[in-house]
Amino acid sequence: MTSPVGDFDPASSILFLGSGFSMSATNIAGNHPPNGAQLRKHFLDELKLPPESTYDLQVLSEEYAEKDSKKLRGHLYSIFRTNALHESQKTVLREPWRRIYTTNYDDIVEVYRISKKEPPHSYDVSDKLPPKLPNGAVIHLHGSIRLVTEENVRSSLILSETSYINQYMVKSPWYDQFQRDLAYASALYIIGYSLSDYHIAALLMKDPGLAKRTYFIQGTTPDSIFVRRTADYGTALFIGTEGFSDYIRSAPRPASPPDLYSLKSFRSLDPTRDRRAIAQPTASEIYDLLVYGDFDAGRLARSQPSEDYAIARSVVVQTAADSLERKASLVIDGRLGNGKTVFLHLLAFELSKRGWKCFLFRPGHPDVSKEIAVLSGVGKIVIFVENYPSAQDALGGLRSALPDMKLVVEVRTGTFEVRFHELAQVLPQPFDRVSLNALSTPEMSAFSQLCKRAGLPIPQNATTKHAELRDLLLDLFENKSIKSRIRTALAPLFDSHRNRRTLSIMMLIAAHQGTVGSGFIRSVIGADPFVALKPLEDLAKEIFSVSSEQFRVRSAVFSSFVLQSFLESEEIAAAIVDIILASSDRKSERVYRVLMSNMMAYSSLRQILRDKGDYQSIIIDIYEKIRHDQRVNDEPLFWLQYAIAMAEVPRLDAAEDYIETAYVKAAALVAFQTFQIDTQAFRISLLRATAEQSGRSISNIDKIISGFERINSMLVESSNRSYAVRVLDHIPPFISARRFDLSSSERTATQYWLYKIINSLEDLPAEFKAVVGSDVMRQRVQAAVSSLV
Repeated sequence: MTSPVGDFDPASSILFLGSGFSMSATNIAGNHPPNGAQLRKHFLDELKLPPESTYDLQVLSEEYAEKDSKKLRGHLYSIFRTNALHESQKTVLREPWRRIYTTNYDDIVEVYRISKKEPPHSYDVSDKLPPKLPNGAVIHLHGSIRLVTEENVRSSLILSETSYINQYMVKSPWYDQFQRDLAYASALYIIGYSLSDYHIAALLMKDPGLAKRTYFIQGTTPDSIFVRRTADYGTALFIGTEGFSDYIRSAPRPASPPDLYSLKSFRSLDPTRDRRAIAQPTASEIYDLLVYGDFDAGRLARSQPSEDYAIARSVVVQTAADSLERKASLVIDGRLGNGKTVFLHLLAFELSKRGWKCFLFRPGHPDVSKEIAVLSGVGKIVIFVENYPSAQDALGGLRSALPDMKLVVEVRTGTFEVRFHELAQVLPQPFDRVSLNALSTPEMSAFSQLCKRAGLPIPQNATTKHAELRDLLLDLFENKSIKSRIRTALAPLFDSHRNRRTLSIMMLIAAHQGTVGSGFIRSVIGADPFVALKPLEDLAKEIFSVSSEQFRVRSAVFSSFVLQSFLESEEIAAAIVDIILASSDRKSERVYRVLMSNMMAYSSLRQILRDKGDYQSIIIDIYEKIRHDQRVNDEPLFWLQYAIAMAEVPRLDAAEDYIETAYVKAAALVAFQTFQIDTQAFRISLLRATAEQSGRSISNIDKIISGFERINSMLVESSNRSYAVRVLDHIPPFISARRFDLSSSERTATQYWLYKIINSLEDLPAEFKAVVGSDVMRQRVQAAVSSLV
């Protein structure tokens, strides 16, 4: 067989087995396992039904089980227990596949591996997804005969394939694992797939990038219907399992990556690559960058050192590069939309001029260990991390494998403040920080000139001292002509309910996190996102970055603008509920646990809905909708957010009740840390005491004094102090309102703990003080305690 894809690399490829693959094996009854159509005919014969009966496999098997479930189990056992394999099957299964997926019920893979004294590494979708799947794991998507008993025979094997996949599989963590494996696979080989097995669109998506790497290995008789039905999903090769096994024996195997530009886990940021003389950036290109976030790193590199495509931010770039020359790692932090991605490339260009080799880390690729070995032989390496939460678990391994590397991590400012202690542990020491949250006067002038050259209006905020880039962009969007231009461009996305829903969901995810898998998008919108966006492909490419690896809106600032300007509160709220519930299905994975937490946070919801009328009622309605889902109801942090919402209304009685519920839910979880709940419980206690009528004793003073103690202990603990600093802002109003209502002993205890808190604030690390502005808070608490004397 001629190689269909060049090199054959099973270690990075996915093998997908349909019923046609198993048919040449022999079962324990001495026959060949049937495909779906043959199994259905078998049940029709057993039930003495006419061949023209239209019942599907699920109905037929259940009817059979009604008569004798023991006999059904025995029937299926004899059909799908493997006794012997064909040589071609052995050749295919001998390869070290990255992963094997199958819709077959038989144990052909397990039997082969046991015969070779290898661990089966077999999983069923009813199993819990392990933290890390071993290479070569085989996953039975429809159930496995090895798990069937007389008691569960009617539920273990899913014989109605299409409804099963549509209703259950796409919501399963295994589906996300399947999509991740496909995203990073060098090839997907589907052997023995039959159109009668299940509808391929129920599992695969019409992703053009994946279709180029997908091959349907079919029998030797060409089938034009099959070719037409699968054309959007891959290439049909009518060579049979034997032809494929012949190909495997002679196919060329890949060598080690020939150069640093061939790495998949680490993308080179070398500005000289493909750099060539080219015309100046067009006004359209600049518009697409500023409005849609359609960033072209090659165009930026070719425009250097001018500012014809993006502002250079040369002073900050030089500061960051100088710092990295001295330190082991660097944090680049900025609020949403302040240009972290562009800055990352500008910094890489500067470091490249200084002799460093710069690479963008793309976690999750199966070849990462091989490629790290390639990088270990290269000197002066800088690894850039664009999405800290997704790369977090891999950073320790990177540090061990590349001890001399420099590390640049891009994070949102809020993440840096909350996870300062965690970053201090993860990052190579010593590390430094550069913030992108304020443009200098020359940078604002450069931005104005960039807009002027592109024929765009100059933002009014461009004359404001220390404005942020996101402020300039939002000001640009609000220009009447630009807003009208955006509205016209987006009009096709507003034409249908499905498109508006897709737009709402994508914009919300971008505003809260940024990047998710296409499988997750499918589970939320209930449709293949590649199909949904296909009629609007040109527009979608401007707004979305779409691939099997990621699905995201290019510009978070643009997302916020669209949510505020063009979408109604009802559709935003409905999309928020859908995203939270879909995330709760996957909360065992860090990325979706973070998305769920961010999406239901009161502060985030207020930011999104603040200009949508009675936003507090909308938020409470969202909480009421998700409260009825047990997965959310069991989350302590959900009740914490509901308590915060109630405190803002204000309904402090309900807020206290919900805080207590949060503590109850936390107690039911192993090793759950309650410091976030503690800070809000303290805040609500202060608010309640402040709101009480003065001239009376303070009803909850014991809670407040114990809260002082807890907050002080959190300030001392480096992992929790960011939450503690935030809540101190409510102490001065409480002291001002109730200082005359404190008894002598209460006043003494309050003074004691406030002085302790002041001392703890004074002792905070200098870099942490700079991040959270704790010195200002210390001065306010100092003034409050002085008023008690």
